[in-house]
Amino acid sequence: MASLRGDVAVVTGAASGIGRAAALRLARAGWAVAALDVDAAGLDRLAAEASGVRPFVCDVTDGTAVAAVVLDVGRELGPPRRLVHCAGAAGMGRLLDRDPADTLRVMDTVYGGTLRVVHAVVPSMAARGGGEVVLFGSIGGWVPVPLGGGYGAAKAAVHFLAEIVAAEHRAEGIRVLCVCPPAVETPMLDRIRVETPQLLGPRRGLSAEAVLDSMDRALARGRSWAFPGRGTRALWTARRLAPGALSGIVARVLVGK
Repeated sequence: MASLRGDVAVVTGAASGIGRAAALRLARAGWAVAALDVDAAGLDRLAAEASGVRPFVCDVTDGTAVAAVVLDVGRELGPPRRLVHCAGAAGMGRLLDRDPADTLRVMDTVYGGTLRVVHAVVPSMAARGGGEVVLFGSIGGWVPVPLGGGYGAAKAAVHFLAEIVAAEHRAEGIRVLCVCPPAVETPMLDRIRVETPQLLGPRRGLSAEAVLDSMDRALARGRSWAFPGRGTRALWTARRLAPGALSGIVARVLVGK
């Protein structure tokens, strides 16, 4: 779908990280961007940088607020033709050492937030003839990574949701792309380095721009999945073909077992 001037995009998690980079890229390409986040100050800084961005403060764990904001977007900017859902959260550490309530909060933000936003956007998008839905999964939702169990489970649920929405709404013109990057240099990754330094060690993550380049290529080619970064698709393939061997290698590398 061409990025014609006047097209409306909804970007969640837009105050920082991949969401911020996506909002700026779309605005500079001529889209009217509805930028959603809980961080009002971050949204204001974003809007000051790009005139095509309109900030909307919204918590994706609040279904009523999500539905209301999407209605506001339609009234103020027009009906969205693209959704780029980047909002998320991470809680790393050994799964059974963490309070189950904390792990479920990650699930509610990552999967529940995705479900609420999709539920608010897709039906009306489909009723108007279709649109593009970009959801952010993770290679960590395909490859079980020790210390990343709660986050990985939530992202795995997003992957399944992407496939279901694509299958159920394809005939209505809804195209779904699920982007599954490895670690990306964002403020969230900075927090993970502090809280769980053994998870990444000295490794650097991808840039947000590299992830968005992969997203744009996949959209242009009509793909359903994007695996940014060198070796990411190979990890996904190995998980499908030799899951036991891959899990053993990952465990030895990360936790020495």
